[in-house]
Amino acid sequence: MDWQSILKDIEDVLLPHYQCDIWERGLYFYLLRHTRVNGLETTTIPLSIITSALGCSEWQARKTIRSLSEKGCIELEQTRKGHFVKVYLPSELSMPSKNKPEAIVDIEEIDFYKNREYLGALLKREQNHCFYCLREIAEDSCELDHVVPLLNGGGNGYRNIVASCHQCNTKKQGNSADDFIRKLYRKNLLSEKEFESRLHALEAMIDGQIKPAI
Repeated sequence: MDWQSILKDIEDVLLPHYQCDIWERGLYFYLLRHTRVNGLETTTIPLSIITSALGCSEWQARKTIRSLSEKGCIELEQTRKGHFVKVYLPSELSMPSKNKPEAIVDIEEIDFYKNREYLGALLKREQNHCFYCLREIAEDSCELDHVVPLLNGGGNGYRNIVASCHQCNTKKQGNSADDFIRKLYRKNLLSEKEFESRLHALEAMIDGQIKPAI
């Protein structure tokens, strides 16, 4: 890789475009150093390591890594061992260009996780309720969740990305979606009717029968 050009694009294009603050800049470069510079696509880093690297509180570290994820600079998934992270280079990010003609997009090829760009479409598909527990959610109070975790081979297509509440996103972690839904039912967090509707919705979504409108 031409790291001189890449670093120039990071400083001149990526960081200004996403209006990254000093914490986000520091964390982006730290994560870049421990992934792409080392020839790795992804890595898992505990929050304590991030806190130490930035010299900040856990609250600030958690806020910063989530912010980078929401802006689309990184892909993030919380696991029991820490934060599973993929860092994107400037050439891998879609930054708007006034002179670039609008392309016809195939929904099967869309990344529904990066940048939260299609969050509104996913929320509309879920009728503004958590896909798992049916709690009411909004754009500023929800998470994007992988039905099948990245670590288990899940992707970022509409068949595998749902809008969920923060609690379900945190508690589900590496569990399969159907197992997590069953767990919610056993804890009386879903009625029998809701439980059956969630399993049906899960099956229909995976089969591509429930598509978000874009």
